[in-house]
Amino acid sequence: MINTVQAVLLEVLLTIANNHSIVTDAAHQNRTHHHHHNNDHITTPLPPITPRDAATVDQVNCANATGEKSQDLALVLMQNYSRNSLPEPSPVEVTVEITIQDISDISVITGTFVIDFWISAIWLDSRLQFSHMDPCRKNLSLDHDMEPKLWLSPNVCVVNSKATKVHDSPKPNILLMIFPNGTTWLNYRIRSEAPCELNLKRFPLDAIKCNLMFESYSYNAAEVRLNWLEWSAVSTVKDDFNLPDFKMVNITYGKQIEVYTAGIWHRLSVDIHFERLYGFYILQIYLPTYTLIVLSWVAFWMDTRALPARITLSVSALMTSVVKAVDIWMFSCVAFIFCSLLELAVVAYNDKLEDQKVRTKKMSTIGNMLMRASIPGVDNTKVRDRRGAIFSDAHNRDLCRKLAISELAVNPDADAIPTNLFDDCKVPPMIPSIPQKLRKSRPSSELGAKIDRVASIVFPMVFALFNFCYWSFYLLY
Repeated sequence: MINTVQAVLLEVLLTIANNHSIVTDAAHQNRTHHHHHNNDHITTPLPPITPRDAATVDQVNCANATGEKSQDLALVLMQNYSRNSLPEPSPVEVTVEITIQDISDISVITGTFVIDFWISAIWLDSRLQFSHMDPCRKNLSLDHDMEPKLWLSPNVCVVNSKATKVHDSPKPNILLMIFPNGTTWLNYRIRSEAPCELNLKRFPLDAIKCNLMFESYSYNAAEVRLNWLEWSAVSTVKDDFNLPDFKMVNITYGKQIEVYTAGIWHRLSVDIHFERLYGFYILQIYLPTYTLIVLSWVAFWMDTRALPARITLSVSALMTSVVKAVDIWMFSCVAFIFCSLLELAVVAYNDKLEDQKVRTKKMSTIGNMLMRASIPGVDNTKVRDRRGAIFSDAHNRDLCRKLAISELAVNPDADAIPTNLFDDCKVPPMIPSIPQKLRKSRPSSELGAKIDRVASIVFPMVFALFNFCYWSFYLLY
């Protein structure tokens, strides 16, 4: 009630002031006319008032004027104001602009990013003109409490956000500004969690696009039309944001028409493009796998008889790798290591066949000797002398013992074996342990060595070709 009385009194005072100004101007004109009529002999004209002088006079008048308080002026404007009706004949043209303050987080797990920004909605409401009431005021800034009392506003919201809130530090961060011609500027500072489009097939050389979509939630295109601010639609307070794994590279915006059951809506969209910083992955994944691949090639230059060492080297390289489903590089590296193991298996199997051939040949030679020694009428002295020539040193005597024991194993009939079989071996006929030195003395396979030489050339060449194709595809396309 008190506010209504104050508003009425204020309107009466303004009316009286305007009438007084009109009367004063009329009296001044009459006095000037009368004075000119009685002094016809004075012909010196007054100097004309230039626009610069008029602006100076206006500044002096505005400096001397106290003006009305913002809240009082707002009360006068709200007297015959209906917040349920549109400001102008439909549709209302609403201009939108946003300023990105910060991007604090991009989550690959949830596929979202967190962004803080200012959003402004600008429209013309001629019912809020106050230039005739307070010509010295440039704009009318109001508290956030006045926002619900005005038109319901275009209600521009982020329609694709998962969570949005207005900052309140300590009060809600809402700016409401009215200009003399009725232009209304409504600004919010918002934190929003919005979706991002992820494509992990190119990880870690991938790019991410996050987007914001704005629509008027309460009015369709027949009542409210949304447009971007022409001279500064989307801006940022800084050139780059300190994100741990991404870098912002570009911002694009546009306008679309969306058709819903309730009608046609105008949609404004903002796309923020990011690229992943892959330097970390170069150090943590690519360089270690390069080392593992080269390490697996070392086995190609090792002796084919050093089978345990070659297996340990290749299998250790394979077990160190960590395979990720999104990383084709890891699959390829494991494939190269697996192929090196396969080559090792081929060489080892070939060595086994060669070793069996040599052993069979030796067994055949000893068998012939034993057969001659057991045939009646054959001079055993010559046979023993021949065996003595063959097994003259200690190493060959060990070999003689091994072959003699093998003969006993293949021929269990003890009566068919001569009693002087072990005379030249100088050891009793018992099963001894095979010396470790004998195991290492087998000759290496020529075919295995040839396979190693070919693999030592083919594997690096194929891996270099794979690197060329891999980096060309992911960095250039």
